[in-house]
Amino acid sequence: MSYGPSVNNSEGKTKEVHESLDYPRRILLQSQERIIAGNACRKNHLEGKAANSNKPTSCNFQLLQGACIKTVFTRKCGEPAFIAPQCEMIPIERVCQRIQLVLKRNPSGKEECKFYSLKIETLF
Repeated sequence: MSYGPSVNNSEGKTKEVHESLDYPRRILLQSQERIIAGNACRKNHLEGKAANSNKPTSCNFQLLQGACIKTVFTRKCGEPAFIAPQCEMIPIERVCQRIQLVLKRNPSGKEECKFYSLKIETLF
């Protein structure tokens, strides 16, 4: 699926934001082919990561919409991207862990402590 010509507006830790020249008030959010760790101190290129990240993201948005929960998701656009209306977004990050690493938000945690059930955090 083609999105047409665009302008790269901004870049975050995991996505690039492109403004469409063909579709007013729509943006393309494209996942990047890199993984980050250690509060973005370490970055590595990983081929196929964008498509693998975008698939569950798009599926989660579709599940929410199926439950009549409003989202910014308009539609998937190829493997690594999706289209959304141009708006101000709230930066929410979901972190899922089985092994705890010492992070800035939890400096007192034991290095590599294993969780028996998946630990999910929501960060604003």
